[in-house]
Amino acid sequence: MSAGKILFLHGYTQSGPVFAKRSAGLRKALGKLGFTTHYATAPISRLVPLDAPEEERQALFAKGFKEEDSYAWFVQDDATGEYDGIEESWAVLKDYIAKEGPFVGVVGFSQGAVLGSMLVHEMSRLAPTQDGFKFAVLVSGFRARCPGSDACYPITIPTMHVMGQADSIVSNEKSQTLVDACVEDGRKVFVHPGGHFVPSNREAVTAITGFIKQVLKMD
Repeated sequence: MSAGKILFLHGYTQSGPVFAKRSAGLRKALGKLGFTTHYATAPISRLVPLDAPEEERQALFAKGFKEEDSYAWFVQDDATGEYDGIEESWAVLKDYIAKEGPFVGVVGFSQGAVLGSMLVHEMSRLAPTQDGFKFAVLVSGFRARCPGSDACYPITIPTMHVMGQADSIVSNEKSQTLVDACVEDGRKVFVHPGGHFVPSNREAVTAITGFIKQVLKMD
């Protein structure tokens, strides 16, 4: 019997399949507990401009970049603060949740954690016939800052916030803004020694799965 479905939301310039590979340690541990994991892919694609200098494009490709693996949930407009493309992302997730859900929880990484924190609130609009998430695991996330985003906070369901001490992309101070946007008695923080990624070492995976088991009263 399945323990439930968990929605995974990838980071900026990733995709569902790429995130599945990069979170394999956690994904496999959740599978052993009876969960099925579902990786959505964002709608905004081809994030390397087609008119970018050839040297820039080749440098990215040399690092393993593939245009077909490069997606985003939104791109912030520096002038207005708007998250361009987010309405398209909500539409994609509405269809995805209707087809693949219901989900007991959400795991988001980086930009996916930002979106996941907003999705907790948006579920009542996007999937009104389904139960909301019971938990959220937010890795290298931060509080959304766009017009209207304040309505998404505070988050009242149990949350686990995972931060990397050596994260040079999203600092621990920036991640703390999302911690502070969640109710104090429902949030947990786990700090690993690495950088900007979903940790796969035993301590981290045990902490995350232990949190989920506790929330769902699986012990």
